[in-house]
Amino acid sequence: MKRYWQVLLAGLFILVIGVTPILGADANPNNYVVGKIGFYTPTSSDLSGYDTGFNTEVAFGHYFTPNFALEGAIGYYQTKGDVIVVDQGFLYPADEKIEIMPVTLSLRVSIPITRLELYGIGGIGAYYIYDRIELKYDRYHDYISDDKTALGFHLGGGLNFNISRRFFVGVEVKYVWLNATLYGQDVNLGGVRGTGNFGFRF
Repeated sequence: MKRYWQVLLAGLFILVIGVTPILGADANPNNYVVGKIGFYTPTSSDLSGYDTGFNTEVAFGHYFTPNFALEGAIGYYQTKGDVIVVDQGFLYPADEKIEIMPVTLSLRVSIPITRLELYGIGGIGAYYIYDRIELKYDRYHDYISDDKTALGFHLGGGLNFNISRRFFVGVEVKYVWLNATLYGQDVNLGGVRGTGNFGFRF
């Protein structure tokens, strides 16, 4: 999954190239595409001490009114931490990396204020989780892995600044509620996803 964020950014670039010729077709654009790049910080006790990791997302949305929009998105985020693996009575230090790829659907409620757009966002998604634990002990190196798809929820808000009628920049913070069974254990993967955003409407 380490290259998924590159695929997402490439997808955003293709979307930009694809819709640029039609940007002038509508004086009041109701659709938007936005790229988001930032961080993910796990907050559950299950991931205590794990690093703040990379977070990215590409989203497409449609305004039904100036105050309500529906947004679909695909993203990638990850975190790392140190763990101890017990095998046949022996303890091995190991590095764990958890990578998550969400596909989400959200409702956005916006308050336009001149060039600013203040909004709340909440929704549901399918989260594909890949967990890899690499064991390191002297010359002994090995790894174990597990993967799951789980249902998750998110709630947050953001602020956009309209550079023009078409283009905008902004910030967004979402909290994710997510639980999965990895290696036979229930793990709370809840945390905060924060991003800086750049998008355009068409």
